[in-house]
Amino acid sequence: MKNIFVKLKNGNIEINHIREIIEEIEKNHYTFTNWFPRPGLKEKNTDFVARLYIGQSYDKNQFDLVENGWIHDHCEICFQTIGKETNEYTETSGYFDGYDWICKSCFEELVMAENIETVLKDIEKFKE
Repeated sequence: MKNIFVKLKNGNIEINHIREIIEEIEKNHYTFTNWFPRPGLKEKNTDFVARLYIGQSYDKNQFDLVENGWIHDHCEICFQTIGKETNEYTETSGYFDGYDWICKSCFEELVMAENIETVLKDIEKFKE
């Protein structure tokens, strides 16, 4: 079975992924804000921050807690990078619910839509 994708500003996204995320997003409260770094768990003996730290327990023999170690996030819908860097590939603000980020474009065009199916109907589609 082929999946149906739609062309969004930041890439081609599977249409059912959009529907699922929109359904989840509607349960949360998002606020437009500038992106900010958060604590992260860095694997010992590497420079790789592997996980966002949100208070979970972790093995101190395998990870170090790094204040401001989480250096970017991705839009929950289109995967656009949201972070501190100002460049053509990264947005520096978005909608945040305390854990997840949604880029401005996806939030305003999809999440705030009166009827997501009407919006999706009008977006170019293709099968893959």
